[in-house]
Amino acid sequence: MHRFFLCLAFAFILFPRDSRSESSPVEPPPVVLPPEIGFIAPADVQRHLVEHPGTQIIDVRTEEERQKHGYILNSLHLDHFHGKQTVDALAKLDLTKPCIVYCAIGGRAKLVAIEMHKLGFKNVLLLKGGFNIWTASGQAVAK
Repeated sequence: MHRFFLCLAFAFILFPRDSRSESSPVEPPPVVLPPEIGFIAPADVQRHLVEHPGTQIIDVRTEEERQKHGYILNSLHLDHFHGKQTVDALAKLDLTKPCIVYCAIGGRAKLVAIEMHKLGFKNVLLLKGGFNIWTASGQAVAK
């Protein structure tokens, strides 16, 4: 029995436990956007659409979110969580047209915008604050 405890103590010395406790979660690394990806405020979208007809508005939220909360009129739905299917659908879009990408608050939209940049899209804008700020600022919502 004494050997067991000695081996156990030796194991703790050889294999120390990670100093981060389970109660202090590790933050995910921040998303680093290429400098070519910009932001657009909800109040500026209408002017942008007038100045840049043909702008593709891409909603990367889930279908459930669209059904429950609505969406921006004429937005194309490409659920971020569909992974390769979403990337394949993006690859079929016109790379030369400006795009506005949004999700609920911005995290998923950033990830999709990075994929769009890798595919060769030249003019990608993220909706500042996502759909939540869009609705909070009183912008039109389609159902």
